[in-house]
Amino acid sequence: MIKIFHFADLHLDSPFSGGDIKRSEAGRRRLRELFCAMMRHVRETGYDLVLVAGDLYDCGFVTEETAELVCREFSSLPCPVVISPGNHDPYSKGSLYTCGKFSDNVHIFSSEKLERFDFDRLGVSVYGYAFTDNTLRANPVAETYVADPKRINILCAHTDVASPLSPYAPMTYADIEAAGFSYAALGHIHKAPEVFRSDSCVCAYSGFGEGRAFDEVGQGGAMAVSLFETGKRASVSLERLSFSKYSFEVEAIDVSYIGSDADIEKKIKAVIKEKNYNKNTALRVVLEGMTDVGYIPNAELIAKKCIAEVDFIEIKDKTLPLLDGNFLEEDITVRGELYRALKEKMTSGNERERSLAGTALRIGLAALEGRDLSPFMPKDDTAARSEETNLDGSEA
Repeated sequence: MIKIFHFADLHLDSPFSGGDIKRSEAGRRRLRELFCAMMRHVRETGYDLVLVAGDLYDCGFVTEETAELVCREFSSLPCPVVISPGNHDPYSKGSLYTCGKFSDNVHIFSSEKLERFDFDRLGVSVYGYAFTDNTLRANPVAETYVADPKRINILCAHTDVASPLSPYAPMTYADIEAAGFSYAALGHIHKAPEVFRSDSCVCAYSGFGEGRAFDEVGQGGAMAVSLFETGKRASVSLERLSFSKYSFEVEAIDVSYIGSDADIEKKIKAVIKEKNYNKNTALRVVLEGMTDVGYIPNAELIAKKCIAEVDFIEIKDKTLPLLDGNFLEEDITVRGELYRALKEKMTSGNERERSLAGTALRIGLAALEGRDLSPFMPKDDTAARSEETNLDGSEA
C-alpha cells in the first residue's frame, strides 16, 4: 500500500484586505498554522508521498517568514513532496519556486508541458505541469497516454474540469482517464465536487484548506489517499481530512412578522447556539422575509449585540415590507397608487429591484405619514459596495 497526502488551494499570504490590519494578520497567521498542522500530520502518520496541486501561495511573491516556514516544514518530512504550481503561484522568475531554497525531497514542475517525476522505491511516477503565468489555456494531457504497466501512474494538476473554455488548464475526467492515470490529485476548484470514479481511474479535488471568505463556507480539507496494487491498475481509497479550526458560515434567517431588533437578535443567537458557532466562526446572517412596512431592521445595531457570540458577524437585510394586498391594492389614496406602482418590482423583479422597490415603499409611506425618513434611507454606493467585499478582499 502507498499512502499519499494530497492538498491544494491553501493560498498562504492571502491579503485578507477586506478587514482591518489586526484581522488581516490573524487570517494569514491561521493559514500558516494550518499548513504546519498538515505537515505535522504527515510526519506523525507516515505518508509515502505529498502532492500539492497548486495555489500553495496566494501569489508568486511571499513574505520571507512564510517562505522560510514552508521550506523548513517540507524539509522536515521523511517523504518526497511534488508541487504543481497553479494560477495564483505560477512558476515564474523571482517566485519562491525558482529561488532554489527547497530541500532535495521537494520536486516542482516547471513547464506548461507534461513532466514526470519517478519514485522508484515506491514504484510510482507522478506527472504534472506548472502554470508559468496566471492563465494556461491549453489542455496539458490532451492526446497523451502515459500508463506504464510496471508503475503506478499519478497526475498532480491544477485544472478546471468544469468548463472546456476555462483559462485554467481545462480538461475533463475522460481526458485524465484516457491518459492512463490511476489517480489524479487535483486543485483549483475550491468547493470540491464529488469524486470521479471509473473502473480504471479516480479523480479528486481536495478543496480549499481553510475558508478565507464567505464564498468558502464550512471546514476546509485535504485528502488521505491509499493506493493498493491490484494487477494492471491501482485500487484507490480516499478519506477527506480537516485541519481547519476557523470557518466562515452563512445563515439565512426568516424574520417575517418580527417587529423589533431585540426579537431578531434573539433569533440570531438561537441559531448561533444551535449550530455551535463560536469565536472561531465568522458569520454572515441574511435576514429574509416580510416585515411590517413601518419597520426596518437596524443591521448594525443587531450585529453589535451579537458579536460577543462569534469572532466576526455581518448582517445583510434582504427583507421586504409586508404587503397588505387586500388593503393597499384597493386604497384609492396616494398610498394605494404608490403600492400599485411598486408592487410588480417587489414581487417579480430581481433581488436588487425588489430591495429598491421595498425601500421606496417604506420611504414613501413614511413621508406620507409625516414620520422620520432616516431609518429607511439606503446607504451611499460606496458603503453598499464595501458591504459586498469579503474579508480576503474578493468580491462576494
